[in-house]
Amino acid sequence: MNWRILIVEDEPLEREALSRFLREAPFQNETRTCANATEFCETAMEWDPHIVLLDIRIPGGDGLSALEKLREQGFGAKVLVLTAYDVFEYARRAMGLGVSSFLVKPVSPKTLYEALQKVLEQLDRQSEEEERFQRIQTFVRENRGPLTMAVVSDLISGGTDPESLEGIARELGLPPSEACHVMGVVTLEELKNNNLSMVQFLEAAARSFADTIVLPWRRSMILFLVPVSRTPHAEELAARILEVLAANDIQGNVVFGGTVNTLKDMGSTVTSLEEALEESLLGGTGRVVWVDELQFLPDEGASCDDVEWQEIRDDIVEAFRNGRMDLMASGRDTLVRLMERSVWNDVELSKMLVLGLLGQICTVLLELRCDLNTVKAWARRQMLNILGANNFMGLHPILVQALEGAWGVRESAQDGGALVISQAMAFIREHYDEVTLESVARHVHVSVSHLSRLFQKVLRRRFVDVVKEIRMERAKALLGQGMSVRDVALQVGYGNIAYFSTLFKQTCGKSPSEYRRQGI
Repeated sequence: MNWRILIVEDEPLEREALSRFLREAPFQNETRTCANATEFCETAMEWDPHIVLLDIRIPGGDGLSALEKLREQGFGAKVLVLTAYDVFEYARRAMGLGVSSFLVKPVSPKTLYEALQKVLEQLDRQSEEEERFQRIQTFVRENRGPLTMAVVSDLISGGTDPESLEGIARELGLPPSEACHVMGVVTLEELKNNNLSMVQFLEAAARSFADTIVLPWRRSMILFLVPVSRTPHAEELAARILEVLAANDIQGNVVFGGTVNTLKDMGSTVTSLEEALEESLLGGTGRVVWVDELQFLPDEGASCDDVEWQEIRDDIVEAFRNGRMDLMASGRDTLVRLMERSVWNDVELSKMLVLGLLGQICTVLLELRCDLNTVKAWARRQMLNILGANNFMGLHPILVQALEGAWGVRESAQDGGALVISQAMAFIREHYDEVTLESVARHVHVSVSHLSRLFQKVLRRRFVDVVKEIRMERAKALLGQGMSVRDVALQVGYGNIAYFSTLFKQTCGKSPSEYRRQGI
């Protein structure tokens, strides 16, 4: 690099000696000279040197006073003070102005060279840091959407402390540096399989809202994180988004989740918004809705009916997982009776409950390796039927038909081995701390050797590796809660703490103690 060095010296011989020294220096440089304080100030601001060799006693005022004025204007060059006066007060004042060295004349070439080398090394490091920072800024700008999605996802999961994300959040234009409106759009386009319209909408939205982060989110949802400084009024913003939807012939709703001022509130705001977006479709499309206007599901465990609903739901899901048609049929009939009670006499609420149940059944069907296209066709058909129901008389037969249809889909599982492994995995997750291959084989009614071969065939993994992974995941959760390493080892089925620690480090890349300290 060609370093710009400014010599501020009123003595001509000294000035020439310093110039000659720099011409012969083993590093590239360009020099200029000044003889008084006025020239120093003008040249420094115009030329912006990297380094200044500054004499204190110069005409027009002392060099430190001139430097003080320049510092106030943002002048950031490295400064080496050269003076014939070994005065403590000068030195202390110079250090207060960020002077790199205070050299007393006469300065030997060796001393000056060493001081310059030290400053040049500092400038090199500073230049590298600035380049690195610029690369990071460029990366953030070019990947604003994916990075924002990662930040918001971390905040929702609670896996990362919000304070540790504040640096990147500022670069992304998120709170706390910039308060933002959190808006959401939910559409029926995925149900109609009209992906082109969604792409057109996303492009139109990105063009229409300056500095707004537009994120494709869950299924048919889209998030808008809009700086408040750009659009202070949420009502105006929501109406404009609805206009873009209509202009692209897309059926959907716009929901305002709230205005977020701190990163800590982002996760909970987006979670509430997700629920509101789903619920908004039950009232039709083409609407602008505020989260506070929507009535959400009651808290789990709030009443006896809530508890009963959870039990029925779990029974039906387990019936599909374990092939218990009798359990599915009894759960279906009990569910219909429960929905007829006055406490559940809300058809829209019942739709949400049923859709949630069918979503869990869909997950089980995919775990059982049922035909993907068959599962998708069944799910699409049931969702449209349920959303279209207007009363209980219409919803009940739809529910019965949906469960019976799902049972038919279940029979399309690609092989019986997948069903056995699904049952085995459910048993392992429940008894991971003491499970053995023999106990699992007894539970699923196959031989030990046959079960071992099924793990290799279906999952392409050994039984012991599956159990170890489940135990390690549970161990990470317990360590994250602050439990001691010894108690965690015993809790997940390892009596030998040293062996547990070795397995944990092999699996997770760090020791249990390190992981625990990180999580606390």
